[in-house]
This record gives sequence, C-alpha cells and structure tokens, in this order.
Amino acid sequence: MELYIADSLERLLQKLQSQLQENLDPLKAPRILVPNRNLRRWMQMQLAQKQGVAANLNFQYLEQGISSILGSGIRQKQASAGLQLWSLIHALKNSSATSDDSLDVYRRATHLTFLFRDYEYHRNPMIRGWQKELESSCTDFEPDIFALEEEFPVEQENRYLKEQRNLYQRTLSQIHKAGYLSFSEMAGLALESGGFSSQPVYVFGLSRMSRLHLSLLFRLSLHFPVRIFLFDVFAGSMDLSLREDWQKINPPEFSTRKEEKTMIVDHPDLSEKEYSFQRDGLELLYLFRRGQQFLQEKGSDLSWYRSPGKTTAGILKQLPTSDSIRIVEAPGMRKEVEFIHDDILLKLARDRDLKPEDIGILVPTMHRYRAHFEYVFGGRKQLPFNLTDFSARETSRLGDALRTILKFDQPLDRRNVFHLLSNPLIRKKWGFQSDEFQSLLEKIDELNIFRGSEDSVFPVHSWKYGLRRLRLSEIMVGQQKPFQGYMPAGPGIYDPDLFARLWDFLSQLERFRREIRTSQDPFNVIRELIQNFISIEDHRQESRIYLTLMEGLQAAREESQKPGAMTDALMAREWVLESLKEVAGGIGEYLVQGVTISALQPMRPIPFRYLYIAGLKEGDFPGFPMTHPEDLRRQYRLPGDSSLPDGNRFLFLEALTSCQEGLILSYIGRDLARDDEYQPSSVILELEDFLPDHSRERLPALWMSDQYRNRAVLDPLHVRVLQERWQLPEKTGNPVAEEVQAAALYRKSYKPHQLVRLFTEPLRAFLEFKLNAFPLRQEDSSDVSDEPYRLLFQERKNLKYLFLSLAPHFLGRTSEYKNLLESCYEDLIARGAAPADFFADLDFRSILQKQPWTALKNQAFLDLAEKGQYISSLRPGIPLQEFMELSTPFTHRGLEFHFIIPHYSEQERSFLVPASSTDATALNITFLNILFFALHRGLALDHRVHFLNFSGEGKLASFRLKLSRDELLEMADFLCDELQAYGPLMFYEALQEGEELTDHRLEELLLESWQELQDSSHPVLGMVMEKLSARQLMDLILQSRNESSDESILQRRVEMRSRIEEVWQ
Repeated sequence: MELYIADSLERLLQKLQSQLQENLDPLKAPRILVPNRNLRRWMQMQLAQKQGVAANLNFQYLEQGISSILGSGIRQKQASAGLQLWSLIHALKNSSATSDDSLDVYRRATHLTFLFRDYEYHRNPMIRGWQKELESSCTDFEPDIFALEEEFPVEQENRYLKEQRNLYQRTLSQIHKAGYLSFSEMAGLALESGGFSSQPVYVFGLSRMSRLHLSLLFRLSLHFPVRIFLFDVFAGSMDLSLREDWQKINPPEFSTRKEEKTMIVDHPDLSEKEYSFQRDGLELLYLFRRGQQFLQEKGSDLSWYRSPGKTTAGILKQLPTSDSIRIVEAPGMRKEVEFIHDDILLKLARDRDLKPEDIGILVPTMHRYRAHFEYVFGGRKQLPFNLTDFSARETSRLGDALRTILKFDQPLDRRNVFHLLSNPLIRKKWGFQSDEFQSLLEKIDELNIFRGSEDSVFPVHSWKYGLRRLRLSEIMVGQQKPFQGYMPAGPGIYDPDLFARLWDFLSQLERFRREIRTSQDPFNVIRELIQNFISIEDHRQESRIYLTLMEGLQAAREESQKPGAMTDALMAREWVLESLKEVAGGIGEYLVQGVTISALQPMRPIPFRYLYIAGLKEGDFPGFPMTHPEDLRRQYRLPGDSSLPDGNRFLFLEALTSCQEGLILSYIGRDLARDDEYQPSSVILELEDFLPDHSRERLPALWMSDQYRNRAVLDPLHVRVLQERWQLPEKTGNPVAEEVQAAALYRKSYKPHQLVRLFTEPLRAFLEFKLNAFPLRQEDSSDVSDEPYRLLFQERKNLKYLFLSLAPHFLGRTSEYKNLLESCYEDLIARGAAPADFFADLDFRSILQKQPWTALKNQAFLDLAEKGQYISSLRPGIPLQEFMELSTPFTHRGLEFHFIIPHYSEQERSFLVPASSTDATALNITFLNILFFALHRGLALDHRVHFLNFSGEGKLASFRLKLSRDELLEMADFLCDELQAYGPLMFYEALQEGEELTDHRLEELLLESWQELQDSSHPVLGMVMEKLSARQLMDLILQSRNESSDESILQRRVEMRSRIEEVWQ
C-alpha cells in the first residue's frame, strides 16, 4: 500500500495521472474510488484539461467499489439497502413489542437500518458476533484489523443491546433465506477465497473512512496494489521537508490514552487549539499507522509519501501573518447572501483575470439558504451560477407533485387541487394552459368549492355539487331558483371543455386515491399514478429524477416481496418521499456554469481562488453531538468515530487549506424580525485565536446606511460600479422594460378607493398604477382548504359594506331591512358562500347583532329620509331593488372611472353617505364618487352632502359641495395626468411647506418612503423595490424634472391637489 499526502488537490491529481500513465492498459479501465460526484466532476475536468480527454476511467464510490471487488470472486450477492429495510420491517411486524401503526413500523425500521449499518462500519466485531450466532452464518472470518473494541467491555445486560441483537438476527435470517449476505459476510467469504485481479486500485480524496472500509483496503492491499491520495491538513503532525517534490517520509508516531470511556489520540507537536481542528484527521493517520503494523506482520508494508507545497508548517501556523481572511456579520440571511453576491461583483470588477468559475460558496445548511441564493443570484441575473447539494424532494416539480398527490389520507381540498394544477408537469399531461389557471381559480372561488364529496361536511361545497351548478347555469340561463337541490351558478362566460377536463382530472385523482388506500401492491399503483398524471416532456432535469424514481419503485416492489413484508399505502408513500430525498437536485452544471454554490461537506477540498463560507452562526455550525438513546456506540468512543462537531471542524480546516487567495466567512449576527442577537460559530471564535489583529466587519441593517459610503459593498446606490467594466449604457428616463410599460396601459378602469392612494400613499399608488404591480389575489384564493363555518371573509366584507350603503333607504324600516338581509344570507347558503344548519344560525345571529338597529331610528336621520336612488356603475351583489339604478362608468381621456352613490335625491339636491368617520380619506373617497357621478350626468355641484355615522345611536355631519362643471372637468384632468403623465405627487407636504427640493433632499425623501414600503406586507411591491435601484426609481418618478416647463407643471399639480382637499364647505 502507498499513501500520498499533499496540501493541493492539483498536486495529488498530477501524481495520480502519472501513475495511471505508467500502468496504462487500453483494455482495462483503472478503478478510482472517490467520495462524491462533485469531486469526480472536478477530476474529470482537470484530467481533460491536461490530456485533452478523460475517458476509460472507472470512477466508483468507496463502498460501491469495494463491494464490486469483493463480489467479483464469489457467487453470493450482497443484500441491498432496500432488502435490508424490508426484511427488518418483516421482523418488526412479527414482534410482539411493535406498534400496529404501519407508519411507526416503517420509521422505526428506517432508524434501525441506519444504526445497524453504522454498527457494521464502526462496531464490526459486535456485529460479527451477532452474525456468527446464527446457524445460517457462512463464514468465521473477521474483516476488522484494528480490534479497538477490546479496550472497552460492552454492557451485555443493556436492554437496547438485547432487543437490537434479536431484531438484527431475525432480519439477517430473512436475508439469508432470500439468498443474500451482509457486507461483512461477503467480505469474509471473498477474503477467504482470494483470487483477486492484480490491477491497482486508486483511492482519491477520502479523508474520512470507517474502520471497516479501511480494514478492507489494508487486507486487499495484500492481493494487489492500493494507492491512497490524501489531502494534507496534517502539516504540524508530520515530517517536514525543504524539498518541493514527492519524497518518502517516516510515519508519524502517536500515543493513546483512555479518558471517560473515550480513546484519545495524542501527538506531541500539536497545541490544544490545533488539535481541536485536526482531531478527525489525526485519528485517520493513527489508523493508517495501526494498519501499517498489520501489514508488517503479514510481510508487507505501507509507504508514506509527502509533497509539502505551500503550507509546510501547516495552515493554522500561517494564519497570524495572513491577510486573506475576512469575517462578516450580517443582519439576516438575505443580507448575508446579498453581501456575497455584491462582493463577488466588486471582485470581478477589480480583477479582469478573475472568472466566476474561480469562486466558490459553501453553506452548512443548504436547505435554509437555497431559496435565498435562488432569489438573489437568480433574480438579479448579474452572475452566472450553479447550485447543488439539495434534495429533489423539496425542489423538483415531480417531487412537489408527488408530495401533494400522495396526501391520500387528507381531504382533496382546493389548496391541494390548485397546487397540483400550478405544476407544469401536470398541466402538460392534462392539457391545461398556464393562462387557464386563473380562469379556473376565479370560477371555483365564485362557486365556493372547497373539498371532495367524501371530505365535505356540506355537499354544497364539494367539487361535484359546484361543477353541477356550473353545468346547470348553461341550461337554465338567467334562473336564480334551485333545481332539484342545485342552485344554478351566477351569470358569466366559461369554457365547458376546460371544466370538463377539470372534472376528468378530479375523477381520476379520486379513483387513484381510493385504489392506493386498498391495494395490496401500492408501489404498482404509484407507478401507474405517475404515468397517468405527470409528463416530463421538455424537462431534462426532471427526466433524470423520473427515471431514478421509476427504477426505484420497481426495485422496492421486488425487494419488499422477497422477505414477505406486507406493504401498505402509508409505507409506500414514506418510501417514495424518502427516496426523493436521496435524489440530488441542482441548477446548472457543477463547477462549469459560473459561481459554484454547494453544501459544506466532507471530502471536497476543491481549490477556488476565492471561497465564501456562509451560515456560520452558533448552533448551525459546527453543530452538536447527536446520539440516540438506542445507539449502542454511545457507550464509548474510539478513533474513527466522528461526531458532528469534530467532523465539521475538520472539513472547515479542509476548506481553509484548499482556498488559494481569499476566504470570506459570514454569519447572522442579528435577526431583525425577532429582534434577537446571535454569536458566531465556535469555529470562528477559535480561528480568531490565530488572528490576533483581526476584526469583524458588520453589515448595516438598512441598505441606505451611511456606513456604505466607506466600504466596498455593492448596494443599490452603487449599481453603476460595474458599468465601466461591462460597458453598460447608462439608463435614463423610464428604465422599466417596454413589455412592462405596455402591460401598464392595459389598466383602463379605476375605482375611487384605489384613486384615493394618489393622496394617501403616493409611492404605492405610483408603483401600482405605473408598473401594474397589484397584489396577486389568486395566491390567496387558491390557498384555501377548509369549508366555511361562518360567512366567507370576502362575502362578509361585501355584505357589510353593501348593507351599510343601503341603510339610508331603510331609515325607520328595520323589519324590511332584516328581511332583505335574511334573503341575501339564504342566497349565500345556496351558493356555498355561507355555512348551513346549526352553523348558519349562529353566524346569521352574529351578523344581526352587528347591524345598526338603533341608528336606523335616529331622529336626525329620519328627518333626512327622502325617496332617493342608489346609483352605481358596479353591479351590487344582490338582486336589484326598486330604488337601485345601474349606470355606465364615467369615461374620460380613454379611462373609465367607476362610482357608487348610496343615496341621491334629485329633488332635495342632496347625497346621503354612510361613513364611520369624516377623516381626509373618507372625504376624498366620497368626493371622487360624487365627482365621477356628476360628470357622468353633466351636473354642476351645488348640493348638500350628509355623512351618516351608523355607529351606536348615530351621528350626523353635513357639508356643501359647490363646483362648476368646468372645475369638475379640470379636477378630472388632474387625476388623469397623475395616473398617465406624471405619477402621483410624491412629496406634497414638503412642497406645501415651501421646502427647496434639491436632488439630495428629494433622494432623502424618496429613501424614507421606499424604506417604509419595503417594510410593508404588500406581496408585489416589495419585489419591485428590490428590482429597481434608488436612482432608477428616481428617474422613473421624476422623469419630467429637466423639462423647461417643469416648475410651472409642478406648481399647477400642487395647487390642484390643494383645491381637491379644500372642496368641502
């Protein structure tokens, strides 16, 4: 056996390449064992770069490679992980101490399978003892060469040991009956028989190996050459040399001691601080030294070779003189990722030889950071990147569809159905177009459908009932009376073919849900379900996941049948979801397409010029020791038993050593949402002991902070830093894409409560009207699962405001008011918007209690009671009453303006307006309604406006409006200008006070408004704010400031807004 150690993967690969050329046989592909696919990809790229091609190389993972070597010389086969799992499930089901819940059985079997596998790797003598007690055991050979377990006696009376030994032996018996062996048994038989090929085996980049795997490599080296290439982070514990080339060195010497059921490996030349980082590595070298003694006893030897390279004294000893490490504290994950993104852009701007492929980003908790990386790097589209090391279960469209479809023990509610219909793989299979999603959603929301027939308390809310109502409306046009218990749906145009496909989709889904619950072969049902519901056409990444899953389903079906394990739907579902976790997801090609973003994982010291490690918050990294009470390894610790903190410290040291020019470490120091403060990882604190003059950088919480003026961070105010390098033309005028501007022109219709934002929230109004950035209502209406036990929120709100506006017509007529309310509620029940039976009675009583019964009898109100009209350009939600009049909207300069006039008396020249207050917002909304009504009728205003506050006993406030028709038209022109030409008057108050609006002051005011809007919960505007820089938004809002008429236009706009606010007398 030969061991090659260097602090550079390139140097190790050069040595491997030279040995491959020496042993070149075109008919035999050399076997190279690697730890993961990412390191394999790097090796292939490097070899191809040096030789022009990297072919005829047999890359295998460690256990896969060792198993194929061992299995080549014997007839018996090793049991797969799936066969072991299903055999253990069979053993558990036949155990009297096991729960009857199949899900509990499956999860316990998964946990025990993991434990038994680790026992085989790290407590092999114990497992071999259990195996040899079986009559079906086929070998007495002991593969483990270290026998370290002899140092610590096992507690034989431990109840977990007895239970697990019994389950393991029953499981292994089932495996033997099926004609298979465990890994250790196969290794024993193969080593006893010998007969291996003499072809060398190369082991590259594995800095962590179990004692069993290492033992097998040492035993196999007695039959053929084994050459191991190890990344060097051990400089302080090994012989040093002044030479730069490879040379043979003396093996390091170690001592061991016992301390509290732990065997500790010591080295005299390492300080305590260095030891905390290198513990795992030292234990690996110690095992190599013990293995060398084994080989010497067998008449062979282990040769140690080392190429010292750049870190002759070790990376930790070089840190005090290094200025390549930065430690950054960020106020949240998003800020942390934005800092990394912008810092990379600045590095690329400064160094023309630097390429995105030279930069790597590692995170220990990819499941938490993935969405932020996708949002920042993918959303800004300024940096090419590849993202790996996350699970297909959470990110794949196929995985997302299966997670939802397989919720067969949950209701088939609207949330799940529309979640499926939003999936492009399902839409492709069933012929739904993306633009049909909204049409379906609006109609289903209108029909108040919530669940399937089997899951719904009230049939009126089921898919079957609602779609029958829709079909009935096509036959009984204009009818609003129930037919055989079905209320025809309201008027409207819909596509019959579209809803026929929806019903077919729902019917098939219900059928599969029933089948999988009752089938004796759930894996086959799931295969059929995938084939019937999902199309992976045109989705290359999903095709790989699809093929892996389909092959896995077939294998699971066969493996579960071999031991006779009776599987049910819950077990099959759990298996599918767990198997999806094992399928890797990714964006782009690793190491190829731009900046590499991956998880901080062992055995991946790939060299980057600049390396970022994010997420180094205490608690997240290096983590805590995780031992289960049932884990028998917790009785004592041996060299090679890596804990999570020790393993993470060692892989951090690997990353630190592999980085070439700069290492940037970041962590979250503050959580602004929770107002919490966090400490950095203990790894950072320990690293700072080696950096006496180092100080941390703290990112400002707000992007407009003055701290950005003196730091090299690319925030939105510095967006033009890269323009010179990339030669981007400077944006002027309106920077919004033409298609967005065109989309904004589609909005031709406005309501007063929307227009009032021109006065109250001008920045929000500008972005909504100019950029068409309105809330995504379909997200809310699709995310509904529970049928109502009270009137739906939107219906309740509509009913409240409708009856408030009708109240002036029922002054002193409370019984008629109650009858109309009761009739409307019964209609809502028939349409599925309200509950039924007992819940309806409760809900209606609560609505009655909130009605203004006392105020309807207010004498001041009764004195104003005159016969008047309810006039609206919008259809009310109830059948038209005799006092109601529908009107067309007011049209002006190509725009439509709607209005609602609750009560208008032409004879009295008065308006009655129900209102809870007469604040500025209420007055503005009322005036806009009256303005559009008057212009539509061609009226000049000289009218009384009475505000009726129906709270409590009632309160009356009266005003007079007196405006000529020309004045009304001038105000309408002003509103059109604000919507179309200029955008809302942003800083009216500052202008009113005579403040000089310099560029600097305008920017300050804009930033204040911008920050307030960013902190709001508006679902669309927040995204708009992140897409536009402050300067771009300034140009967009103030695009007419440089025109010669700018000052006069601005003055006119200020005057017109003041006049609108002062119309009330």
